[in-house]
Amino acid sequence: MSGRHPVSITTDHDAVIQSAIMQVFPQTRHRFCKWHIFKKCQEKLSHVFLKHPTFEADFHKCVNLTESIDEFESCWLSLVDRYDLRDHEWLQTVYSARRQWVPVYLRDTFFAEMSITQRSDSMNSYFDGYVNASTNLSQFFKLYEKALESRNEKEVKADFETMNTAPVLKTPSPMEKQASELYTKKIFMRFQEELVGTLTFTASKGDDDGEIITYQVAKFGEDHKAYYVKLNVLEMMATCSCQMFEFSGLLCRHVLAVFRVTNVLTLPSHYILKRWTRNAKSSVMLEERSSDVYTNYLESHTVRYNTLRHEAFKFVDGAKSSETYDIALDALKEAAKKVAHAPKNDGKTMVNGHVRGNLAGGASRIHYASGDHEGSSGQHLSEDDMDKKIRELTNELQCANRKCEVYRANLLSGPCFGPWMDLGCGFDSPEA
Repeated sequence: MSGRHPVSITTDHDAVIQSAIMQVFPQTRHRFCKWHIFKKCQEKLSHVFLKHPTFEADFHKCVNLTESIDEFESCWLSLVDRYDLRDHEWLQTVYSARRQWVPVYLRDTFFAEMSITQRSDSMNSYFDGYVNASTNLSQFFKLYEKALESRNEKEVKADFETMNTAPVLKTPSPMEKQASELYTKKIFMRFQEELVGTLTFTASKGDDDGEIITYQVAKFGEDHKAYYVKLNVLEMMATCSCQMFEFSGLLCRHVLAVFRVTNVLTLPSHYILKRWTRNAKSSVMLEERSSDVYTNYLESHTVRYNTLRHEAFKFVDGAKSSETYDIALDALKEAAKKVAHAPKNDGKTMVNGHVRGNLAGGASRIHYASGDHEGSSGQHLSEDDMDKKIRELTNELQCANRKCEVYRANLLSGPCFGPWMDLGCGFDSPEA
């Protein structure tokens, strides 16, 4: 986290974990995984599920579809009375913790999800197909690496699709075109859904105190179920009663409907979160580069690995012509040589192409410099760990080389590129 506490964190419903998070991250909003609670509900209330087939739908509706705290409270009381569950101990326990898992209590905090009511992914789904109840600890660590590689592979594929496919626009809106150029493919599709959704909504002007204007936004013929958007015209700041932007970092159709009727044609910059954009992983902001936060950021192996992978992937653009292909391939080969040579400099490390610094205490440890100055704080790794990481990075560069070779063959044989999945990068899979 680069030395900063997270804004929010999601865990299973567990008192011990809750206590630990309160001590370590006192300022972090802690949420219990809704999926985990629903799973437990099926176990603890199995007799109710069997006796009353409608209970599951009613329970989900109460939790997911209520729009306000008052509506949820009323719906919950009605639910427990209807199914005679007022005295059920487990249900009372999760109700007492409702502020940490029921969506209406959490929508004012950023959780990086596209919908307040969507089912949050559990850690279980992350390891689907990799681990099971019989997996021991030693196997788990190996399979964890495979799961991580699979997730990284999917991420690279998504990056490729974002960079190489143009989304289909559904409106003549300049805002939609702007979003298609800024957002990743997946986020743009979600934004597009909200933008198109504004066509079924009306926005009626209400209170106006000269600075803040309140709009009532509702679907045609559904004025009884309205949302309220407050717009500061001077600062172009809008807040909606649904709090979708606060929760997901993406503007809701209600705010977009107000923008439509007030002729706001493009997204204000403060509503474009960098994490949802195409260049989110391209670099760290320049003003952070001289700070301790940036140094700590570089010390993370995961960050370094993902950054190198992302940068190496850009070399695939070199296949668009024979001239740029040769340049890209030469650069990759030269980089691969330097990477392979780095740990063989008699206890010295390569910085910007130059050998620098002796290993403290002989050849047993390697010091990573965080900048161009001697004595920069860094991370000590054993020689075995360094060799492993060098092999990983070398494989990544070799994979990029193979991609370039295939793209060059496609370029010379015809105008159409083949699917990227057929490039044979040799990623491990659960079946391997």
